[in-house]
Amino acid sequence: MTGAIGTRQLRRSLSGWQERGRGPTYQRLAEVLAALLIDGQLAVRTRLPSERDLAAELGLSRTTVTSAYERLREEGYLISRQGSGSWTTLPTQRSAEMAPLTPGLARDDFLCLAVAAPEAPPGILEAATAAAAARLSTELLDGHRMGGHGYHPAGLPELRARIADRFTERGAPTTVEQILITNGAQGAIHLLAEHLLSPGDVVVVEQPTYPNALEAFRRTGARLVPLPVTAEGWDLDQLADTLESVRPRLVYLQPDFHNPTGALMDDAGRERLVAAARRAGTLLLIDETHVELPLSERVMPTPVAAMERDGRVVTIGSLSKVVWGGLRIGWIRTGPRLIADLAAERSGIDLSGPVLGHLIGVEVCARLPEALAARREQLARSRDLMSAAVTRHLPEWSFTLPDGGLCIWAKLDGPHSSELEAAAGRHRIRLAAGPRFSVDGTLERFLRLPYTLPVDQLEPAIMRLAAVNAGLVSSRRPQSYAPLIA
Repeated sequence: MTGAIGTRQLRRSLSGWQERGRGPTYQRLAEVLAALLIDGQLAVRTRLPSERDLAAELGLSRTTVTSAYERLREEGYLISRQGSGSWTTLPTQRSAEMAPLTPGLARDDFLCLAVAAPEAPPGILEAATAAAAARLSTELLDGHRMGGHGYHPAGLPELRARIADRFTERGAPTTVEQILITNGAQGAIHLLAEHLLSPGDVVVVEQPTYPNALEAFRRTGARLVPLPVTAEGWDLDQLADTLESVRPRLVYLQPDFHNPTGALMDDAGRERLVAAARRAGTLLLIDETHVELPLSERVMPTPVAAMERDGRVVTIGSLSKVVWGGLRIGWIRTGPRLIADLAAERSGIDLSGPVLGHLIGVEVCARLPEALAARREQLARSRDLMSAAVTRHLPEWSFTLPDGGLCIWAKLDGPHSSELEAAAGRHRIRLAAGPRFSVDGTLERFLRLPYTLPVDQLEPAIMRLAAVNAGLVSSRRPQSYAPLIA
């Protein structure tokens, strides 16, 4: 089992349930519980409260709750055993561990809505590359410091200094010794997972979350515990309860334009997060990959790194989403001792990053204001075009317009995201279905829609997707859980 959910926590998740669903009270309760499960708000393999305890908490008769549980068992959402209680399951067998997304393997004639990675802003990367190459050539010829062995396990010192300065500018004073340069943010996640985790360690992750982070944690043999998040944000009471009950080794969160929901955690939430981690004795792995991508004039919250008191926060980031995925420059910010340990461990994998690539990173950082302005303007336009296209061509879908980041997290007209991904592939569209972003195969009612295609391809992609979806809806047989997704 993933764990147990208490009566008070379940009552919070069921808020307003009597106005939802249809039919008798027991049926409405069963439908809402099943919907929570389908949407990833209630984890698979979670033990539910006893019928007597839930009835007392909700002010219902025990018969009503017993009938609701029986309905869930009949529909395949609940398994009960004498003496073991009742725990959640799914009515069909779905793989919770779908193959990782592999951006470079898509065919050129596909419209790709699977990967949230924009093209490089025109001119910036070219100028940075030319400047970096000229500098490297000059320094090598002159026998300057570039003429040594060329290995920098923690990254080129000048690039580390640039990243440290950016943290300081944002309100988290940082020294060079606190920065390690990695092969993108994904490289940072893998390095940290291998260093920090052992088989059986508990890692709390958001649900939904970044799929390739799930893959990195699974490879260590860690046990993943999902924490629901929506476009409206995090249930901080549930977060604190989860950390207190499971005492995880690590918590992986994206508080800055969460991928894929677009949620942004405010300062008060960040303070509560750090306090909860301190009480639980856990490390926080904060992914800031989208932190530089607000699409309005809003003031960004304080970095979580600025709120730490005892080295409990490890932060990762990247230039990939601001500039270009092919640049492959990411970083880790944490205490100097852990940075030194990670640099030593990294030496057994790839010795060092490429000096030319790091010099390009230095030049890009010098042009960062220009790069950010171009990227934000382009993304804001693309977001608005995509949201208008989804509203026009898929009016039965719903979403919250994100205030930053790279994608829309759309709620479909039924739990058929994986089916839609498969069907779209036959029509030359590449998608990433909702279950890819889940720990346990849930989120079938959701689909991530990145607005990173060229602007002239956005509406054609949504029109083609709408045609595929219409074909699925018209051909689908009625299913036993259909009333649960209305």
